[in-house]
Amino acid sequence: MPEIIYDANTKMINGFPKIKKLGAVCGNGEMTPFVWNGRLMRLELVDSTNGLDKANGQCSAAIRDVETGEFISYFAEDTYFHSAYIEEDTAYVLGVDLTTWDTIYIYESHDLINWESRVLINWPGWKIFNTALTKSPEGYALLLEADEPKEYVGDFPYTFFFATSPDMKEWTLLDPTRAMMFKDRYNGAPWMRYSDGYFYVITLQELPCLRYTNYLFRTKDFITWEDGLYNPLLMPSEEDRLISPNAHADLSDELKEQITGTGFLSNNSDIDMCDWNGKTYINYLAGNQLGFYYMLEAEYDGTVAEFLKRNFE
Repeated sequence: MPEIIYDANTKMINGFPKIKKLGAVCGNGEMTPFVWNGRLMRLELVDSTNGLDKANGQCSAAIRDVETGEFISYFAEDTYFHSAYIEEDTAYVLGVDLTTWDTIYIYESHDLINWESRVLINWPGWKIFNTALTKSPEGYALLLEADEPKEYVGDFPYTFFFATSPDMKEWTLLDPTRAMMFKDRYNGAPWMRYSDGYFYVITLQELPCLRYTNYLFRTKDFITWEDGLYNPLLMPSEEDRLISPNAHADLSDELKEQITGTGFLSNNSDIDMCDWNGKTYINYLAGNQLGFYYMLEAEYDGTVAEFLKRNFE
């Protein structure tokens, strides 16, 4: 698996892209912001156990109107690690079956309220976590974060694998011994987007002392990976203790006290983003990867496509 990294001749032409952290907005988990009929919306994971007891907790996907802060639908109970993909007037949400871990369901809606579901893939022997879905001129591409089969994953937790489809129904797994990232390190919390000839992937990687942060890569074939010049994208900081002026009413006083006080921050993870008002609107999680987490917002002064390209210049 070739990896293109910087060398002695590498130059940073335009300097580090500026991501402005805006503060905490709510206490929910993995999310996908998106625009729907001119309004900023967000898919959110709702989990009563904060990831500590997924199988026995109450969990679902929820759609929130970001401007009003109101939830407009709950669905996909008993699935986890939700991600969203929007195509024209259809919203798609993926969720992993908590009872088997080898099945991904896809939920489809034309109004964000009524949802129909079907099995997207069922691969016995696999243990799947987060997913990401995007589309290129050649068709759909699906990223799967997996911890089994062990002969593919290797010695580190989580490896990314890829499948393609012409219609989002029949899926072909790309060679898991070549089309993957990475067996030699921790990889989690993926994000993927096709843009201008490349598949861009953000992965959460573990640093020493149980610190976690995000690295951006790109590829044309899911085999050769090019490292972003300005990695890591975000690092835990005191800015993560800010409460956003756009914070939702369900951000509890107890959680606010943890955020602004002495809650231990070792993590910036689960980045997702969309275009909004000429800028890149970003959501991510902060916390400690041990049950304390919350959602924040940030922005980049440019489009998502510009942001992605900028990280390689």
